[in-house]
Amino acid sequence: ELRPGILDLSLVATIEWQLQEFQTRSGIRGKLISAPEETTLDADGATAVFRIFQEILTNVTRHAQATQIEVSVEENDTFLVLRVDDNGRGITASEIHSPKSIGLLGMQERAQLRGGEVHFHGVPGQGTTVTVRLPLSMNSQ
Repeated sequence: ELRPGILDLSLVATIEWQLQEFQTRSGIRGKLISAPEETTLDADGATAVFRIFQEILTNVTRHAQATQIEVSVEENDTFLVLRVDDNGRGITASEIHSPKSIGLLGMQERAQLRGGEVHFHGVPGQGTTVTVRLPLSMNSQ
């Protein structure tokens, strides 16, 4: 279960499926606002992005007090970018930098292992944006 079988179809299909599951479980509306038909991210990278996406959804459910999220996936010649925006309370700078924010640290470590990065940006009362940027392959670092 570390890598769901649906990832064999495509990362985008897996994100769509996970978003539907999230919406059903949490009652928080989820919308995929843009995504390529396919990505060229390698299998390990796709797994990393999927796991980070799951952690983002977990944090939205537990902490954001959001009623909706929007997800976009973009790809250029070198990087895949996953962006998740929620309309919740907005993460604070102290939460982002807290050593107790194990989930955030885990996302950053997972991305860094693949030569990528995760950024968190919150606006009080307006929501949080999480941006994940990962090289398409370990060779493009």
